[in-house]
Amino acid sequence: MLKGAKIVIGDSSLFDCVVRDLTKTGARVKIANTVHLPDRFALTFDGGRTFRECAVIWREFAEAGIQFLDVSQQSAA
Repeated sequence: MLKGAKIVIGDSSLFDCVVRDLTKTGARVKIANTVHLPDRFALTFDGGRTFRECAVIWREFAEAGIQFLDVSQQSAA
């Protein structure tokens, strides 16, 4: 799977990413560099209309495994 999304950090920082291995509970995201990726952030698949709160569960240089928080109220995009 390759799906474009944006990582949202704080109120205004946006980073493009590619979502891979999307499930109801999490995903693998590819970004240029995970060094400045915080442990928690929001992810949007629709340009900022909706957000999914995420937590990093593992990271490598250009990829991170994320878990969607409060998945009981959300469905996979």
